[in-house]
Amino acid sequence: MNKVGIILAMQKELELFAGSLSDLKIEKIHHLNFYGGKLNNMDVVAVVCGTGKVNAALGTALLLENFQPDLLLNIGISGGLDSTLEIGDFVVADAVVYHDVWCGEPNLYGQVQDLPAQFFPEPNLSAKFPNYRHGLLCCGDRFISEAQELQLIKQHFPTALAVDMESAAIAQTCFLYRCPFFCVRQISDTPGVKHHAAQYDAFWQNAPQNSIRALHTVLENLG
Repeated sequence: MNKVGIILAMQKELELFAGSLSDLKIEKIHHLNFYGGKLNNMDVVAVVCGTGKVNAALGTALLLENFQPDLLLNIGISGGLDSTLEIGDFVVADAVVYHDVWCGEPNLYGQVQDLPAQFFPEPNLSAKFPNYRHGLLCCGDRFISEAQELQLIKQHFPTALAVDMESAAIAQTCFLYRCPFFCVRQISDTPGVKHHAAQYDAFWQNAPQNSIRALHTVLENLG
C-alpha cells in the first residue's frame, strides 16, 4: 500500500493525526485543507470533509482527483442500531447502504438507480480486524435521535449495526472513481434511549483520541 487517503470526522482528530506525520504539508484545495505526510514509510493524506452526503462526496472526489490514493480509509462516528453495541465500540463496514433513498421499482430500497444496491469495502482488509464488530452500515442525511426513526431503518435493513451521514456517499464516490475503500466507525450513541442527548455529549470527551488510536491500528495492519 503506497498511498492512503483518509477521511476523518473531526478537526481535533486531524490535528492529532498530523502530529504523528513526518514531512507534513498542508494544502488547501477549494474549501478543504488536506494534511499530507509520511507515516511508517507510507504516504498518507487526510481531510475532514464535513457533515452529510454532499460534503462527504465532494471531499472524497477532491481527495481522489488530487492525490490518487491506492485506498480510501474512512474513520468516522455512527449511532448504534444494534442493542449489543456499546458507546465507544468500533464497527468495520462489510457493506454500506443508503437508508433514505428510494428510486422506485425495480430498484431495491436504498439503491441509487444504475448503481449497486450496496457498496462493499475492500474484502481482503476485513479479515485483519477480528476484534472489531463487522456488519452493515446505513447512511442518510438525517441525525437519528428517536426510537421510531431507528425502527424504520431496521425494518428495511434488519441486520444493520450502525447509522451515519457520510459512509455511503464516500463509498459511492470511491465506486465511481474505482478506488478501493475501507470504513471503520466508532459508536457515539444509541438513538431512542432515555438519556440519548447526555450520552451523545459525554461521548465526545475521549472520541478524538480513541479514533486516532484506531486509525493507527488500521494503518499498521495495512502496512
